[in-house]
Amino acid sequence: MLNVKLDVAMLLLNLLKRDVNDVFQKKRIINVINIKRNKMSRILLLIGLFITFFSNSQSINQLEYKNGYKSLKLNSHKSNLIHNLSFIENKGGYSTYKYVEAYEVTYEYITLRKKVRLYVLANQYLTSENNLKSLNPNMKFKRGFVKKKQKIKVPIKKKSSKYPIDKTLFNLFDYPVSSINLIFENSSNRLKKISLFINEKLSVNYLRILGFRLKKLYNKFAEIVGTTTDDFKPTSDCYKFPNQTCLYFEDRIFDGTIIWESTSVVLKIHHKAEIDFNRDFTSYLKVDKLVSFEDKSYYKSIKNSGF
Repeated sequence: MLNVKLDVAMLLLNLLKRDVNDVFQKKRIINVINIKRNKMSRILLLIGLFITFFSNSQSINQLEYKNGYKSLKLNSHKSNLIHNLSFIENKGGYSTYKYVEAYEVTYEYITLRKKVRLYVLANQYLTSENNLKSLNPNMKFKRGFVKKKQKIKVPIKKKSSKYPIDKTLFNLFDYPVSSINLIFENSSNRLKKISLFINEKLSVNYLRILGFRLKKLYNKFAEIVGTTTDDFKPTSDCYKFPNQTCLYFEDRIFDGTIIWESTSVVLKIHHKAEIDFNRDFTSYLKVDKLVSFEDKSYYKSIKNSGF
């Protein structure tokens, strides 16, 4: 009887030891799994960061590759656009022009049906009084009027079919571009800056969605050239809610700038908004967006000069 009890006790002791060993073995296995899992998580995190960095570097390279806006390329020569430039100003070694339709002038003879003041005739044909006089040295006058029933030579301005503007330039992600300014370096006649002006007159009610509209415009660019290269960027929370604005964009609606810099090209969005008044004293929201593409050396020189 005693031997049986001893056998049972030994059996229980062995089972207990085995259970304890199993527990330690399980803990050991779990620890190994956790260590490997942590290592794998770190590896995946590093891979994710590398992919993000690589994707962003690849995206910002698109800014370098495009080197401007559509058919307008930075550092192209002024002679390529000379017929579509209207001079604005010359400042600090750079000349600013407006990108415009080119016109060609032809001449026609017309017969005046009634007497007319010379300045009225000049305004009608977009010319000067002196030019009309030089074209018609025998033009007859009576009491300050050009006499009727006489043939006179007048200039006719028509849009040039030889030097048309690129109409696609006036549409930026479905925003109508109001005007385009181009800045050339005087010494080289090379294009250094492309400025797209998007001017809107909106209801004051748009004030509550201005941040969201700026976010949409930013995202259009970000799809091509990646996130802004500035130190301040939209937070990850900003992307969790694609149909909502966030603080980053709200802070920039009244007078703010978003910037991308590649090796030799700088892209900027400058957003400005203010409430203004019509003649009847009703209010409206004036929103001006300036999207610019700049040669980086020009950008730095202007920034350092304080212009």
